[in-house]
Amino acid sequence: MTNAKRTMEKISNERSEFIVIGLTGRTGSGCSSVAQMLAQEDFYIPESSPMYESAVEKRKYNVLRKFYAKNHQPFICIQVRTILTYKILELNFDKFIDLLCGVSYAERADVEDKLNEFKSSYNNAYKKVIEFNEMPEKNEAEKQLKKDQAWDLFFGFLPRFSNEIKDFLQKNIEEGAYTDLYQQVGDHIRASGSANQHVFSKGKVFTIPVIINQLIKVIRGRNELKDSARIIIDAIRNPYEASYFHNRYSAFYLFSINTPNEERLSHLRRSHKFSEIQINKLDEKEYPRRLDGEKIFVSQDIQKCIESADIHINNPDRDEENRTALASQLVWYVSLILHPGLVTPTPIERCMQLAYTAKLSSGCISRKVGAVVTDSSYSIKSVGWNCTPYGQMPCVLRDANELINEPIELVYSEYERNDEAFRRVLKSTFKPILTSALVKGRTIPYCFKDLQNRVEGEKNQVHTRSLHAEENAFLQISKYGGAGINDGVLFTTASPCELCSKKACQLGINKIYYIDPYPGISKEHIMSSNINATPELILFRGAIGKAYHKVYHPIMAEKDELQLLTGYVYADGDNKDKKDIKIKQLEAEIVKLKGQQTT
Repeated sequence: MTNAKRTMEKISNERSEFIVIGLTGRTGSGCSSVAQMLAQEDFYIPESSPMYESAVEKRKYNVLRKFYAKNHQPFICIQVRTILTYKILELNFDKFIDLLCGVSYAERADVEDKLNEFKSSYNNAYKKVIEFNEMPEKNEAEKQLKKDQAWDLFFGFLPRFSNEIKDFLQKNIEEGAYTDLYQQVGDHIRASGSANQHVFSKGKVFTIPVIINQLIKVIRGRNELKDSARIIIDAIRNPYEASYFHNRYSAFYLFSINTPNEERLSHLRRSHKFSEIQINKLDEKEYPRRLDGEKIFVSQDIQKCIESADIHINNPDRDEENRTALASQLVWYVSLILHPGLVTPTPIERCMQLAYTAKLSSGCISRKVGAVVTDSSYSIKSVGWNCTPYGQMPCVLRDANELINEPIELVYSEYERNDEAFRRVLKSTFKPILTSALVKGRTIPYCFKDLQNRVEGEKNQVHTRSLHAEENAFLQISKYGGAGINDGVLFTTASPCELCSKKACQLGINKIYYIDPYPGISKEHIMSSNINATPELILFRGAIGKAYHKVYHPIMAEKDELQLLTGYVYADGDNKDKKDIKIKQLEAEIVKLKGQQTT
């Protein structure tokens, strides 16, 4: 039993010994707030939470709250902005001025004059970074010394100096100069590895996560942290940086911190003093409508980060002194990371997980979406995904090469096979790449909508071949004679467009849970102009995808785990001999049966 107990303890503690949480979300959503909260020694654990209202959910939260109170340990925060500051400080003061001129579009002499009083402080910081970079690492002693210096630099000096740069730029250059500078520096580093170079080099795409990974090793090497290291990264804004950590650490979880857009915008105006021009510029940068070529790898793309997130945290509360909603969700999911299976998933998570799984059936080559429709009690009525109508070939299975050279009837429409204007656009688009060695035998699926819009010189959504996921789920109910869904609930991995919003209103959907906002005006237009009650749009919170299984699947059956850990056995009911008791019970039963036979 002793060996079994030790083994069980080791398995149970494995999850808590090393955790890496990456944060993602739009500026103003609360990533830094989450990082600060988890880094606190005296983390606030709410007694109750408005996020969990039913009796069952309250009970679940109480189980997790008690567990977390006994197992809290402050996280160590790796700030991505300190890494950007570090790369900036590899430039001398003159190059820093040039970099800033490129962001502010101001005359160099003017910028140089405004930065004159900052020059001494910058040069001192520049010297620290250069000396650190030049430290030798020939033997174990020198390597350890550099790790110690890295701790002091990245967790002591650079966070303070980052604040110093921010304050100075905001006061002396212009509002938003700090944000613009660091966004551009981030793009430059991903492209070239340097803060001031934008020439793309494929070997530099992971420069930022590589430095973060080195800092993780520094943290794990600290003597006081050898037994347990909990790390939080604030914040990941490129999806390929998230995939870097997903591929390296089973203990990595990407948390998406989401807040309703109206609340986020209000916070940016109130706390960050952003103007409308700055907000629009920020949103265009963080949520680009379309990226192509090298920009896919070097630009911020919060939408893609949110799509790949493991756990979604809803941050509805912007009151700085009252973080109950946010704190309670952190208690819930960090507890489950530490010890999976302490409670079961919420009904909301269960339904969204099914929608998330359903999207994998999508034949769309652009964006995969899943949807689930339930009644008001979360009993599932239908499942849908965005794909072509029944009987039509999904786009992912159609090949531009085949259509150009040997179009097959039914797989490709008569229009695609015979229309001259369409085929001219098709051939001019795809023929140059058909023999590319990079294709390596793959089919080359194409988007009919994109090609047809090129033919017409328009931008028309009507040409899409696919049904939307929500639309598909609604039609499944009608197709198979399902019951009505008035006051029902729609779960979708992307918020519904205007067309699907109208259908949801017509069907009497009461609530719509979504993960990622779909670009459009459905909320402001369709959802705000209905005489009757309109569906309530609710940001999803919870674990999704692989994380759903990781946090809710127990390591071992709870009964077996506790027995191995504690060694408890079931005690006898009393001190009497159990065999004698059984004999007496049987004798009494025999007497009773004989009496029944006599009568």
